[in-house]
Amino acid sequence: MRTLLHWFDERTGWSGPMQKIFRYPVPAHAHHNPLFSMGSLLMVLFVVQALTGSLMAFYYDPSPDGAYSSVDYMQFILPFGWLVRGVHHWAASAMVVIVVLHLLRTYLYGAYKKPRELTWLVGVVLLLITVSFGFTGYLLPWDQKGYWATQVGTEIAGSVPAIGSALRNLMRGGEDMGIATLTRFYSVHMLFLPGAFMVIVLGHLALMRRHGLAPALVRRGHGPEKTVPFYPTHLAIEAGIALVVIIGLVVAANLVPAPLDLRADPTDTTFVPRPDWYFLFYFQLLTYFPGGLEAIGTVAIPLFFFGSLVLLPFVDRRAERRPWRKPITSSAFVLYAVAVIVLTIRGSG
Repeated sequence: MRTLLHWFDERTGWSGPMQKIFRYPVPAHAHHNPLFSMGSLLMVLFVVQALTGSLMAFYYDPSPDGAYSSVDYMQFILPFGWLVRGVHHWAASAMVVIVVLHLLRTYLYGAYKKPRELTWLVGVVLLLITVSFGFTGYLLPWDQKGYWATQVGTEIAGSVPAIGSALRNLMRGGEDMGIATLTRFYSVHMLFLPGAFMVIVLGHLALMRRHGLAPALVRRGHGPEKTVPFYPTHLAIEAGIALVVIIGLVVAANLVPAPLDLRADPTDTTFVPRPDWYFLFYFQLLTYFPGGLEAIGTVAIPLFFFGSLVLLPFVDRRAERRPWRKPITSSAFVLYAVAVIVLTIRGSG
């Protein structure tokens, strides 16, 4: 085996880049804090999603006539199809949680400040891509819940001033939802979003390697902070966390199978859709802006929210990174968190 690896290394030089990756020094404060493993865990969950999604693609029929039947077959007839679909379902929610925790850790450690502004912006884009996975995947079973939730979602896009109608028709592939809508959502879900995710993650890793992890908020002692090698010391920690999460996904798929509602009925206008939990706060927000005020909830507030995330590194330019010494940004963060939690709870009621 060693001879084979030496032969391969002589012709490719693969050991050099591998040593740079696996011998990367990890600061001691990051090694002992699970929040610093959220980025790696997000990549593991993406691989889980790619594998389970590819397995389901073998049996999925992306057409209004065949989509529901193919998902029903996977869920109730295909051996272990329920498990693959269940893991895919719960890993989607886990990705949202992990990317939020990743951004939370970045904020708490002030890792969005110079020279890591681009690293923060890439994280915000990862959040958008992750929730887009959920939105585009919701329609694919072509059941009542997914169909009508997508109907509402595309109508929200249609309420954007000036470009709303064009945006809605672009998403649907026409005035009404049908085969063009399902094909577009399937293509975006299976091709465009995974490609964008991988490109953004590679950029994120390159920026992290260039600037390193943010130092500890509070230093103890003098001299440089101790480090541990990524391999094998820190990798063992991250592998253990990933294993626990994967086991949790399998258990969740067993205890609470992925939902499948009745087949979509475009004529049933009485159906009241409920979005996935990570969209509940947004749907609840829209109930406070009826009629002519709709654009405030659909456009103004979301733009303000994501705009503030994008501008954060350029507004908070002080060297101070400790959150308890940043009353304005910390208060805004608490306000955002409380608002999202309250709206989510009210939306689930």
